[in-house]
Order: sequence, then C-alpha cells, then structure tokens
Amino acid sequence: MAGFITIGLLLIVGLQVVNSIVARERLCELKWLECSSSTTPIAFEAQGRPAGLPEALLARPLQLRASTALIREACDGRWTASFGARIQVDPVSLGEQFASDGACVDAFRQSPDVTVAGTRVRYGQCVAHLDPMRVDWSNALIATITAQVAPDAAAACSALLPQSLGDAVAKQLTTQSVVLDAEYAQPFKQPEALGEAPSGDTSGQKSSAGGWVRRHLATMATKHDLRIGPPGDGLSLRLASTPGSSTSKSSPELTMLLGVEGSALNLLPERIKQAVTPALPLKIRWDLDHESDLVFVNDQSVQRISVAPRAPGPTVLTAPECGNAVMVPPRSLYFVEADDRGNARDPKQEEALFRALDGANAGAGALVSVFVHGWQHSAAPRDTYVCDYARIVSELEMMENAAASATPRTARKVVGVYVGWPGKLYSNDMANATTFWNRLQAADRLGAEGALLRRVIQGLAQRLPASSQERRADRRSALIVTGHSLGARAVFHAVRDGLPPPANSVSGARRPDLVLLVNPAFSAELYRGIHEQERQCRPIGVPLLSFSSEADVVTRQVYPTGQTLTFDYASQQAALFPEHVYTAANFGEFVTHRLRMQVASGVAPHPEGDQTIVRGFLRVPEGSKKELYSADLATVFKQPKSGYPKAADVWYSMQLNKVHANPNPCPDSGSKVIEVDAQILPNHGTIFTPAFVEYVVRVLNRSILGDVR
Repeated sequence: MAGFITIGLLLIVGLQVVNSIVARERLCELKWLECSSSTTPIAFEAQGRPAGLPEALLARPLQLRASTALIREACDGRWTASFGARIQVDPVSLGEQFASDGACVDAFRQSPDVTVAGTRVRYGQCVAHLDPMRVDWSNALIATITAQVAPDAAAACSALLPQSLGDAVAKQLTTQSVVLDAEYAQPFKQPEALGEAPSGDTSGQKSSAGGWVRRHLATMATKHDLRIGPPGDGLSLRLASTPGSSTSKSSPELTMLLGVEGSALNLLPERIKQAVTPALPLKIRWDLDHESDLVFVNDQSVQRISVAPRAPGPTVLTAPECGNAVMVPPRSLYFVEADDRGNARDPKQEEALFRALDGANAGAGALVSVFVHGWQHSAAPRDTYVCDYARIVSELEMMENAAASATPRTARKVVGVYVGWPGKLYSNDMANATTFWNRLQAADRLGAEGALLRRVIQGLAQRLPASSQERRADRRSALIVTGHSLGARAVFHAVRDGLPPPANSVSGARRPDLVLLVNPAFSAELYRGIHEQERQCRPIGVPLLSFSSEADVVTRQVYPTGQTLTFDYASQQAALFPEHVYTAANFGEFVTHRLRMQVASGVAPHPEGDQTIVRGFLRVPEGSKKELYSADLATVFKQPKSGYPKAADVWYSMQLNKVHANPNPCPDSGSKVIEVDAQILPNHGTIFTPAFVEYVVRVLNRSILGDVR
C-alpha cells in the first residue's frame, strides 16, 4: 500500500512539474514577454509590452502572475483540478483611451476562459464603462460584453452620433445599456484555422469585404446579438453568417434581424421605421458578393434591377423623367455606361461622345464636364443625380452663352458626360444597404487600367487642343472631371495611375484641367503616395481637389466603421490602422485647406436654390471680372433682375484658408484636400449647391488662367 501511495505521489509531482513546464513554455515563448526565474513549481511571474504597441501608450509593462497548480482556484472562485494555468493580469491603462482593473484567464488544455474586470473606454470626452467581460473558447469562441455610457459623458457621446438621430434620440441611446453576445463556430483546438480560407478556396480574391472579416465569414458560422436598453423597451440586432458551399465556392450568406420594443422605435430613422414594427422584426438575407442577384427582405425576394443602356449620342431628358413640366432650355447629356467589371455596356456611347467632341473642336471649342456618381445611384431613368447633373450642365451652358455674348467670341459647346455604373443594384432601399463593400470593389474596377472610365477620360483629354495662344479662361477648351463618393474613388484610381505623364512624355500633352473628388470614399492609405510625392515637390501632373463636407456622416462615421472591420490586425500592414480606417479627405495629416462661408447679408443660399453662374459676367459688378478668377476668396453678390449688381450688394463670400501656418516650400501644384463648410456642402449627397458650383467654376477659371485682361 505504501508503495502505491509513493508511486501516486511521485506521479502527481511529475504531472505537476510537466504541467508547470508546459504552461511556462507556452506563455514565455511570446517574444515580447519576459518571465522571471522561479523555483516554485506551481507559479511564476512575467512582464512585457505587447508587440507592436507604442511604448508611449502603455505607461508601464504588463504584469502577469500564473498559477500552474493542478488543483487551483479558478477565476470564478471555484476550485478545479485540471491541466493548464490561471493567469492574473494586473490593472492596465493605454493612454487616456482604455483602462481596465485587470483580467483573469483560465487556460485549460482544450480551451481558455477569460474574464476582464471593469473597464473604461474613452473617445475624446465620451466615456463608456464596460461590466466584467466573459470570453469562453471551447467548441466555439463565445464572448459577452455589457457597456453603458458614463452619465456625465452622455452629451459628449451624443455628439459623436449622426445628427439625423436628433438630440433627444441620441441622448436616449447613450444612456441605455448595451449588451453584445458574439459566437464564432471555431474550436480552440484549431486556432491556426481561425480566419483562414478553406484549402483551395480562392474566393477571397474577389472579396467584397476583404481582410480578416472575409476570411472569418468564409471559414465558420458566426452570430452577433446586440441589445440596447432593458427587455420590453429596447432594440435588438442580430447579424449572423454561414460559409458558402465549398463545392460551388459561393460567398458567405449573411442574415440581419432587427427588432424593437417600446420607446426604442424612436431610435430608428424614418426609413427603417416603416419596415419594422414591434410585432414584426426586419429580416434581410443576402450573399456577401451578391452573386445570386437576389436579396430577401422579410422573406420577400428582391431581384436585381435590369435596365437597358441609354442610347448613344446626346440624350434629351424628358420632363416626366425629371419631374418638371417645362425645361428651358432642354437638358441633354452624353451617357457612357459600365457594367460590374468596368467594361462598356455599349461601345457606341463612347464613339458618339468622341465624335461630338471632334466636331466641337472644329468650331469654337468645348467645355467638357464629366461626372461619375457614387453608391446608390446609376444612369437609369429617374435617378436623381441624372436630373440634377443635367440641370447643372444646362446652367453651365447658360453661363457660357451669357459670357460669350459680353465678348467678341462664339460660345463654346458645353458637353455634359454622365458616367453610369451599377452603384444601385436593387429597387429596395433595405436591399441596397447590403451592397456597400461589393460596390466599393466595383468602383475600383471602373477606374482600373483598361476600364471604361480611364479610356473615356484619356480619350477626351487627347481630343482637346494641347495648347492655345488665347489662355483666358473664357476662351479655351477645358475638361473637368468630377467624382462623388465611390465615384470619386473610381476617378482617383483612373487619375493616379493613368494620367500623370511619364518622364519622357511629349510636352504639351493634354490632361484634365481639373479633377474634383467630392466627399470621396477611399482610405488615406491609398492617398499616401500622392501626399508624399507632392511633399517632395514632385507634382502629380493633374490639379486634384478633394472636398469633404464637415457634415458628411457617410465618410466621417459610416465608412470608418466598415473599414474598422476589414483591418487585418494579425498581418503585416503597409499602412497604419488610422490610414486604413479614415478617408483621405478626412485624414488630418492630408487636409491642406478649409473652405468657409461668411454671409454678409440675408441668409445663406438654399442647397437647391437658383444658380448665380447662369448670368455669366453679369453676376459681378461692372468692371469686376477679375472676381470670377479668384478661388482663394470668392465673393458672391445678390443678383438683380437685369444688369450688373452693385459693389455694395455682397451676399456671401467663400474663403479658402490654409490649415498649416508654415509655408509650403513647394510651389502650388493645384492639388488640395479641403474641408468644406456645411453651408456650402450640407451633407454627403447634396453636392450640386449654388455655392459649391459657383466656387468650382471659379477654381476652373483660375486653373486655366494665363492673363486676365
């Protein structure tokens, strides 16, 4: 008997030693962690700074204490007998943004169980308190997080939410508790497979989400349940996914379920309120890449829109399409349309456009304006941007005719080009909300080498005269290219790779006179190369102006949220996290100017008010034509019914100010990143405002101005 006891004790001691050695090796093999020497066979300590974490962010090294006793107290206070260890993490703070009272990890042989003590998360003056968090990883990774905004920080947190929610609703949201339950069907025994695509699966190459999000969704089933407010008076949101079939290599299928109870209905935008009731949750089901061209909304199928391309040549928009009983003069556009791959839907559209420009060059010349729309739009009849842009082109023509009549010259032909692509896939708004990542990739293809957009811009630029003895802005042919949102993303790709001339290019080769990116939806990491190039006094060869409205919720809040999900924390990144998340036009380092409006008399112009440009030279006081060539200070006058305004009739002015006080050692290349006053660009989508159009026309004048006489 004594021998058996001795053997048993020796076995226990041996197992204890082995467990301690294994636990220590597993933990201490982390390169950033330094374990202290210890003669105790059941415990050891370690400290270090996590790899990649800036030293200034962590005030002092992370302190860990590990208990490797086979019989030990677990994090929840109960005793356990198992292989593994209990790891206690001391309180930690990362700058002002994050602070925790510590964490406890039960690391078992087949799974870990993590409890994070009370935590504070800060963003500016907004502070949220997180209750102890629980993470369990055995057959699946399961996490529960409960948070509530600090009462004294409710106002600061409300300010971070979209203004469309309203102050009362935003405050109600920030004072409610938020609970997130997440589940990922990935066993702990296969950690190396977490986030990796199945063997032989190349679907990630055409991923619409990209990064680790796509790899997760293609590998495992996931479920996320978010609850705001107490039961019976709150909002619940479920986002679940299932991997696509490995045989068909189809993309993952996602399901969103939105439910509301009680006063939580007030938290929703009006558009969503109409689709969800307390008794009937809103359910949307779609495949990530929209391969099936089908989305289910409340189990009702929504099919992809199928519209024939516009006819080649100038398309006259009828009054029924644009909702106007009378349109004087008639409004027409040249349409060029691309498919999902960026290829021309009808090559004859492109041919007709180029023929029209050749004809205009044989006469007095041309003012060519190209517009590329963004997400949720297309070239289909009754698209609001088609009619809005046609109105602007018509008013540019009126401006040109008025200016020509005041000078001894013939008016140039105004050519409006609308580049359409399937930015809007479905007739149902809820279905379209699922297409952002997918349409982002379509925009990239539209601006790629060999795609329609790049061919159109290059073809138009080559057909305009390379130079002119008469360089006055009111006499030259000119090409202006404008892209909005994801359309700006496409234009940026087309311009940054295709249009800057190579070192051996022929002098005088034409490029666009001006490229405008309005509320552009592309990340700062894509713009870094151009920023560095111009900082080294090597202009890109094209005047590139990026405008971002200070009231643009889409690029300032929605886009960063989506980009946060696609950042691959585990891989080596060419760009830092902020450059991946924030758009180039909203990235502080890149912003060069601010455009502000100052109203001198009356009220600011209405976003859908009358344009002043239609009066040509008559829109400034007599003898003050130079005003129309000033972009740093654009002064707009109240317009009389006839004749010139008086010098005292100043309505408002738009002042362009440099952000950085230090003078730039490089000559002005014409490229700028501009933050715009909400009175000029009131939101993401309202861009054809009288103030903004007036400013753009003056920038165009200035960009091709040689001498004002």
